[in-house]
Amino acid sequence: MMRSLLTRFIAVFALVAATNTAQAALLDYTFTFENALNGGGTVTGIVRGLTEGTSAASSVEVFSNTAGFGVGEYVGSPVANFWTVAGGIITDFEFVSFGVVNSAPAVTDSTLLFRSAELNGTFFRAGLSDAPNSVTSGSALVSTEDISLSFAPASAAVPAPAPIALLGLALVGLVLRRRAS
Repeated sequence: MMRSLLTRFIAVFALVAATNTAQAALLDYTFTFENALNGGGTVTGIVRGLTEGTSAASSVEVFSNTAGFGVGEYVGSPVANFWTVAGGIITDFEFVSFGVVNSAPAVTDSTLLFRSAELNGTFFRAGLSDAPNSVTSGSALVSTEDISLSFAPASAAVPAPAPIALLGLALVGLVLRRRAS
């Protein structure tokens, strides 16, 4: 009876550990860019909740803007929200969030744009506008280098539930060993 119960217990913990290990890790990336097309300033922030492959961000937040506007979270009702991560690097993206369609606590008075598609010779474009319903996304006078958009992994993502399941298995083993003695 005890052995049967123990076998079931171990099987359940092993299943939980395997399931949690197989879950896709969520990836966060910090960003910085020069807001060359929309009033100047250096903008920093974070894109949260991406996965390897193509996915939508769960949150895009501006931490700072030296021009003084647009700080806050932008995933309320984005017009576009897709990001492609390949080998841990963001390779393709489009995100547009007009403040006019957001509701508080998301930013409602500014517009944020990220776009990797080429326009007027500029790739990897970004812009933050102090208008809730418009943003300049490209100009023949502004180059990719002028915008200097960069992404960096914010941290290594590790699913936490798997180590907890392994700890549970270790505790069961200790209890059984003690009872056997």
